[in-house]
Amino acid sequence: MTAELISPPGFRRGASWAGRASQHRRRQVSRDAEGARVQPLWESLVEVLRAIDSPSSALLCTADGAPIAAYGLHRTDLTRVSAETGTVFAARLQPVAAADVVPAEVETVELTAGQRHTVIASVPGSTQTDHLLAVTAEGVSLPLLEAWTRRAAEDLREVLAAEAS
Repeated sequence: MTAELISPPGFRRGASWAGRASQHRRRQVSRDAEGARVQPLWESLVEVLRAIDSPSSALLCTADGAPIAAYGLHRTDLTRVSAETGTVFAARLQPVAAADVVPAEVETVELTAGQRHTVIASVPGSTQTDHLLAVTAEGVSLPLLEAWTRRAAEDLREVLAAEAS
């Protein structure tokens, strides 16, 4: 399991995305994420997860489900987990916020299954594409995981907004 940013499909042998518009959008998102300041921020997030003695994972994806960076997840699960992350986040926030309102602040959704907690945080951008950061850890308190994920999402928001301008 790696902590590297996911390369756009055009750079991988034998892989292709269906549809020219989808490929163009994924290339734009990947280019944003591969900026000089995103990689160190992602690596610092992964360092904290590696320090946890129990299983953990992190996923940065677009709100529509395109994976950008992952740690602790198998490559074969990335597309499915990214799509599920976007669906869960949208479904949980639907009653709270109108669908056409773009939040300016980081919003979170918390999920718990036994000792395993997942926090999905929005990373609102200055561009048309918002991102989601999902962090899962076992044996960590939910308030701590929520605060830490929110802070990481705020840092990512600042970096992505700076790179977009």
